[in-house]
Amino acid sequence: MTDAEPVQLLVYRFAAGAAFRGQLATALERMEAGGALRVLDVLLVGADEASGETFAVALHGGRAGGLTAALLDFRLGTHGRAEATRRALAPAGEQAALIEALAASLAPGEAVGAVLVGHAWARELAGTVERTGGRELANALVAPARLVELRSELLAAAAA
Repeated sequence: MTDAEPVQLLVYRFAAGAAFRGQLATALERMEAGGALRVLDVLLVGADEASGETFAVALHGGRAGGLTAALLDFRLGTHGRAEATRRALAPAGEQAALIEALAASLAPGEAVGAVLVGHAWARELAGTVERTGGRELANALVAPARLVELRSELLAAAAA
């Protein structure tokens, strides 16, 4: 078993006029509340609707409460947004280049958000399975909501 937890990348595009009223920050906070998921990184890049100017916020690790405060400050004021953008672009390098590339793909008013989520629960479950003599046969993100809809995948994993 590895000490690393599975990590999932989630990316979203927001159309011009999207209303950011704190719901994203609240959703991130709720995700981490039980400790099963960890928000590892958040990146939000947008193009101001009026000026087309890039804005960005990049947050790393920590608890969702800290992420929530930073995202709310970013949303609520032009000063908070300008400061967050400056910090996100300050370390010239890969992060600044990524922000610039994402911004180039946006029309005025649009935004792209990315969240990297660590599945802490999976590490705990894997440890328990290992300690009880089991081993993982399959690990995949799937769309169907019922196991019977995944018959072929289950049979393939069990045959391995």
